[in-house]
Amino acid sequence: MVSLTPIAVKHLLSFYLFLLITSLPAFAFAQTALASKTYTYLIYHKLAPGLTIQDALSVEREWRAINQAAVDEGNLVGWHMMVKQMTSNPNPAEYDYVTCIVSREMAIRGASPGAMARLYGDSVQTRMTSLQARDRQTAPVVKIEIWENIETLFGPAFRPEKGQTVVVDFLKLRDAQTNWPASVTPLRQDAATQVVQNQLRGWAFSALVVPKGSEKTYDFATARPIINLKQLGTITDPKQLETQRQLTRTFDPVRQEVFRFEEFTTPVAVTKK
Repeated sequence: MVSLTPIAVKHLLSFYLFLLITSLPAFAFAQTALASKTYTYLIYHKLAPGLTIQDALSVEREWRAINQAAVDEGNLVGWHMMVKQMTSNPNPAEYDYVTCIVSREMAIRGASPGAMARLYGDSVQTRMTSLQARDRQTAPVVKIEIWENIETLFGPAFRPEKGQTVVVDFLKLRDAQTNWPASVTPLRQDAATQVVQNQLRGWAFSALVVPKGSEKTYDFATARPIINLKQLGTITDPKQLETQRQLTRTFDPVRQEVFRFEEFTTPVAVTKK
C-alpha cells in the first residue's frame, strides 16, 4: 500500500482538479439552500514560514475565480476560505486556514475549457502551472477530509460575509452503537428556531466520510455562522439547555474551532440577477 505525504496529496488533488478543468465539457457548510445530499472537501493549509494570510490571499482569490466559474456552470455548489481564529486543539499551529469545496457528488468538477479560456485566454496551462506552484510555496496542504452534509439550514438568501464568524464543533459518538440520526432531530429543531430568531445565520450537521479510522478523534461536525461571540456564552433558555444536554449525552465535542470567512464564491441565484 502506497503512503502519500500531505504535499503529495496536494499535488495529486491539484493535478486532478487541473485535469478536470481542462478536459470536462461545458462541494457541516454551503452557500445556498441544499435540496439534496452534498459533500464538502475540507482542505487544511499551513502557511510557509514567515508568510501571513495576506500572502495567501492572492493565490486563494485566483482559486476563487476558477471555482466561481465552476459554480456558474453548475459543476460545484460553492467554494469558501475560512481563517482560523481560535481552537481547542492542543496543537494550535497544525494549520492556519481551510478552503472548502462543496459538491453534489464525491468528486470535484471544475470549470469547463471554455470558462477557463475566458479567464486566462490562450495561456490556461501556463497560468494553472504557475498557480499550483505558488499555492504549494505559499500555504501547503497538510490535511484533506471529505464530509457528507447530512442536515443544512441555510436558506436560499444565505451568503457568507467577509469577517463573519463561523463556529465548528467536531464530535465523536460516546457510544458507537448509538442511533445517532435520532439524536440529530432535536439539534436541527433547536437550530431552526435560532435561525428564525436571528440568533444563528445557519446551521449544518456533517459526517466524516474519508479518511476514517479508530485513530480519528471525531466523526461528525456542526457548523454555525453566528452573529457574535456572545452566542457562545452560558445557555439560559430551557429548551436550548435541554438540547445541549442531549447533544453531550450522545456526542463528545472533542474540538471547537472558530473561523472567519475571508473569501467565497457567490451563488448562481445571486450572480445571475
